[in-house]
Amino acid sequence: MYYRITTFTFDADREDEVMAVAHGAADELRAIAGIQSGVIVRVSPGKTITIASYDTQESAVAAQPQIQAILGQLAGMLTAPPEVQEGPVLLDFF
Repeated sequence: MYYRITTFTFDADREDEVMAVAHGAADELRAIAGIQSGVIVRVSPGKTITIASYDTQESAVAAQPQIQAILGQLAGMLTAPPEVQEGPVLLDFF
């Protein structure tokens, strides 16, 4: 298992717009080869963390063109570039 964790910062007043893009892309995201799950968590007003799990690092890398195309729809809404952290699972508690 491989995870990509992305922090997004945006104007809190535009959260509905940001989430409309996410909802609109849900089927496309589910169809990405190797993606296992994904969640968006609001950690503070105007800030979310997206946690996506993939079967392998190779799948996560291969998904990037599709992910970037979707993220392009957010370009005018973000107040800072997305921050990405990623890596393999070391321990699964469940």
